[in-house]
Formats: sequence, structure tokens, C-alpha cells
Amino acid sequence: MKEVYEAITRWHQWWLTENVNENGLYMYRHPFSSGLDDSPLWDEGMPVVAPDLNTYLCIQMESLAQIAELIGYPAEAVDFRKDADALAMRMQALLWSERDGNFAALYNNQPIPARTPFNLYPIWTGRMPAHIVDRVLQNLTDPEQFWTEYPLATVALNDTKFNAMHMWRGPSWANINYLFVEALFRLGNPALAVELRQKTLNMIARLPDIYEYSNPITGERPPKSAPIFGWTSAVYIDLAIQETEAVERGEIKLSTVQG
Repeated sequence: MKEVYEAITRWHQWWLTENVNENGLYMYRHPFSSGLDDSPLWDEGMPVVAPDLNTYLCIQMESLAQIAELIGYPAEAVDFRKDADALAMRMQALLWSERDGNFAALYNNQPIPARTPFNLYPIWTGRMPAHIVDRVLQNLTDPEQFWTEYPLATVALNDTKFNAMHMWRGPSWANINYLFVEALFRLGNPALAVELRQKTLNMIARLPDIYEYSNPITGERPPKSAPIFGWTSAVYIDLAIQETEAVERGEIKLSTVQG
């Protein structure tokens, strides 16, 4: 950790200094920087102040604080935690929409009209008040939005831009589910976390190969979904280990995961 701490901190600082807007929120300057290449979040133009990016940076501040403590930099740990708290407060103040029950992505300081699970990310920080978490979870588990037969749809079913077969415009990705499993455990909702974990394992295991993403309604492979996919494979292994350990601890009964 001592070896990598400086490099990670410099990389983190690059986001904070080169990609910040006038309100102290962080933005993507190109869709490829997000990994969500074809998401409707970029349809209005770039740069975009994105809830997922700000959440990643908040979580990263936490992680850097933990590393700093372990390698003997307590003052830096305090600063990173203060930064994480402040960023979470800015997300709540500037991105939260009481009407929509989610966190807006902004282009030219205007909300982008797209409903995606990335608009729900900030609850992962563990720093949002209970009424916001409740509203977000209502949207997350809504079968007309993201909680499909094979969740999580990456665009809400009731959004006009939803396309079950087009990358990042509807299909479910195991790595996105993985982050929400972690968030749900952190929020003290293990039952929902386990349900999403099991649904994710079933989505992957029901197909003859390990694919990049899946149709969130039928579970089938969209034509351009890559086979032998590393992200999905890694997530499957980790979630399967989590499931097995939970059974061994007696926390859950053996699930009906296929495959």
C-alpha cells in the first residue's frame, strides 16, 4: 500500500483538479471515460456532471483514508474523510430530485432526461438521509423501471430510450449489479442484497457462456454482447463465494442458482 498510495492519490487528484465544475462536482468529458459508452446520459452532449462519477470519487476518498491510516498518515486520512462528507453533501444539495426520487446528471447545469441506475448510485456512499435512501430503493425495486426479471436494467423500462438489446441502453450488466449488492449490504438491507446477488448469479449461469450483458426481460444474449467476458466472470466468482459463505454461516438457505 505504501508503494501505490502516492500514485493512486495523484490519479485521484487529477479528477479533482481537471474535471471539476464551478459547484465543486465532477464531470466526464467523454463517454469513454465513464465506461458507459452508449448510455443516454451522453445524448445531450458533454461534459456531464454524473452521479456515478461523484459517487466513485466519494468511495475512493474513503478508501484512501483507510490506506492513509494503515500506512501512518492520520492527518491525510482525516482530510480524505472530510472531503468525502463534503462531496456527499454537494451531491445531495445539487443533484437530488425530490420529484423524481433520484440524482440528476447535468449537462449545462440542466438535468438530463434519462432514468438509469447510475442516477441512484449516491446511496452507496452511506451518507444520504433515510428518506432519500427509501425513495431511491423504491425506484430501484420498481419492476417498471430497473427490477426486471433479470435485473438491473441500465435504462428504466418506462423511459422512451429503453432498448433491451442495445449496450448501456437497457441490458443488465453483472458488474453494475455487484456494486448495488455492496451498497445494499452497506445500507443494512441484506435481504434485498441477497435477492439481487441470487438474481445476478442466475442471469449469468442460465446461458452457455459468460457474456458481457443480458436482455433484462428475457435474459437472452443481445447480438453484440461479447462472450468469455472477464468482468462478468470475475463478478460471478465473487458473488458465488459470497453466496457459499453465507450458506455455510447459516445466514441463508442454499439458493436455487442455476448452472
